[in-house]
Amino acid sequence: MMKYIIVCGPTCSGKTDLGLQLALRYNGEIINADSKQIYRQTSIGTAKPSLKSRQGIKHHLFDILDVDQDFSAFKFAELAGKLIDDISRRGKLAIVVGGTGLYLKALTEGIFRSPEPDKEYRAKLERITDKDNPRKLHDMLKAIDPQAAAKIKPRDQIRLIRALETFKTTGKPISELQEKGEYIKIGKPLWIGLAPPRKTLYERINKRVDKMIEAGFEQEVLLLEPHLDAIRKKKMLGYIDMISYLFDKNITRTEAIDRIKQHHRNYAKRQMTWFRKVDIINWFDPSDDDFMKKLLNICDNYLKSA
Repeated sequence: MMKYIIVCGPTCSGKTDLGLQLALRYNGEIINADSKQIYRQTSIGTAKPSLKSRQGIKHHLFDILDVDQDFSAFKFAELAGKLIDDISRRGKLAIVVGGTGLYLKALTEGIFRSPEPDKEYRAKLERITDKDNPRKLHDMLKAIDPQAAAKIKPRDQIRLIRALETFKTTGKPISELQEKGEYIKIGKPLWIGLAPPRKTLYERINKRVDKMIEAGFEQEVLLLEPHLDAIRKKKMLGYIDMISYLFDKNITRTEAIDRIKQHHRNYAKRQMTWFRKVDIINWFDPSDDDFMKKLLNICDNYLKSA
């Protein structure tokens, strides 16, 4: 059985630093599981590990696509699975680090291989969303696949469009395909979750956003002008608010920064809600005095076990 470690948790909880520490201790390599850090043009706004911090440790699935390109949880599972196998064969330990729950679920539980996107139909659905009540796509899905509609929230545009697109392409409900589809399942990892106290986490988020601004986040967004449509469609956290200030001119700079902080805090809350449902995660509060001692003990025992 291939062994690897997953480091998960909400944004700003310390996943990147912990991943690096574990990689140094266990002769490991890092695999990114953050859905926005895969893009080349988004470094400051995604808190991507710096090139300096990556020196000496191999990092995978960072900067592999332009923001205009599509990616999926299935593709992540496919690529990450191959990397885990390769890293293990070389006698090293794969350490998967990130907070995109669907990517981690795809890797560990499997996810069905959906058909290739129908860009023309997708654009049509996006226009419907832009013009009409956001519930319209949900109503459309409910009519053809009530089982899928029951699991997808009315405002989850990305998943609604994918479900409708899948039905048009295959003629079958996505819920049926998910039950019968091709799945990838990779090993049995050790899950490590970081969960700082909410007040501490929110303070760290606010400080991170301030550092993003100081580091030149506005300039990074200005350079993304040719990709604004793609960023809007992907609803990229932080970037949307800065676009509203820099390009749409409908909010002030101060309002943009405040919204970025609030939306990151909201995102952290949603991440924790999602991860709390994964009952095999070993949770740690990084502020505890014996945090690293307890964590390393669990990692040592996992790696020594048969």
